[in-house]
Amino acid sequence: MLKSKIDYNMLFLLFLFMVISCFYIYEAQELQQYSTNFMLRQLIFFVALFILVIAMSYIDIDYIKQSHWFLYGFGIIILIGLLVVPDSLVRGEDNGAVRWYNLPVIGSFQPAELTKIFLIVTFANIISKHKEGSTKWKSDVWLIIKVAALCAPVALLLIEQPDMGTIMQIAAIVLSVLLVSKVSLKWILSMILIPVTAILSFVMVYFTRMDLLEKYFFVHLEDYQVRRFHGWLNPTEYVDEAFQVNLAMRAVGSGRLNGIGAENNNYYIPEAHTDFIFAIIAHTHGFIVACILISIYFILLYHIVMIGFQSTNQFDLCICAGVAGLFAFQIFQNIGMNIGLLPVTGFSLPLVSYGGSSLLTAGLSLGLVLCIKANRREYMFEKSEEM
Repeated sequence: MLKSKIDYNMLFLLFLFMVISCFYIYEAQELQQYSTNFMLRQLIFFVALFILVIAMSYIDIDYIKQSHWFLYGFGIIILIGLLVVPDSLVRGEDNGAVRWYNLPVIGSFQPAELTKIFLIVTFANIISKHKEGSTKWKSDVWLIIKVAALCAPVALLLIEQPDMGTIMQIAAIVLSVLLVSKVSLKWILSMILIPVTAILSFVMVYFTRMDLLEKYFFVHLEDYQVRRFHGWLNPTEYVDEAFQVNLAMRAVGSGRLNGIGAENNNYYIPEAHTDFIFAIIAHTHGFIVACILISIYFILLYHIVMIGFQSTNQFDLCICAGVAGLFAFQIFQNIGMNIGLLPVTGFSLPLVSYGGSSLLTAGLSLGLVLCIKANRREYMFEKSEEM
């Protein structure tokens, strides 16, 4: 029956995000940076998202599992396509990066968004089929090697674009799926401590031995990437580089507890409808509404995680863990850059920022989760929902 397949709790959460997203995108476009009606487009994207999520609830999860190599290969192909298709079919950016297809009818499309979802499915399949050897540590290392081998071609293609932000998101997915695998917690902690230590060391060296960074690190980066580091760690001196962050922090701070109100919102922030939508929310309706939004995100993540833990196999659990990890990382990174805690990376705020590609990714991710819940097997001693 239709009723038994639909997760109304998830649909209600998505409805809340649709209302929040469309309202604040409307507020952002009223700043008159652009002439396009982004709010109407976002509403259309959300309608497509609802259709996609509900449709995926009726797909047998086994079909998706069996197609994981096809999905992985397709993800690689669409990334390679950015390097070989005619220039008329791709969209370049001011910094020289080529990350988007510019297709007739469809419009702009970022293939890396789809590839992330395909990787989650592939990781989940590899982990669920992994058989432990006679030695625990050798088995763990072998599984990590297999996951790293799957990441390598995707990472190389993303570096070529370049798109370091998506690489960071894939790293978050990897850690999330390994966390619910049978890999020893010591390996997971080591994988977390290495990048954390590297970041802290970078910050320390930045303020103590800038000459070493310029000689051995910054020379290998694009100019816009170097400017982002300066704008993050030294915003008062590098004012131009930190222009967006400074404006976003002022917007968040000026919102205070209750905000200035929608009728008084005339604060200018570049890319207010995409990367810095959180600053618009905090500026317009203050700390309280910002906390409400974060709480709704927490409920969404909790719902995803609980679906994973209620599943009956490793594949389903890894899918839910990968989706939750991807969402959590994007939320943390986007809000962090809006308040000056983290560098600007161009991450969108899931289900709130404007964008068809990001909503497509969110829809596919949540569709996988609902597909898992709808296909969850009932066993003899489980309580029937019909009783």
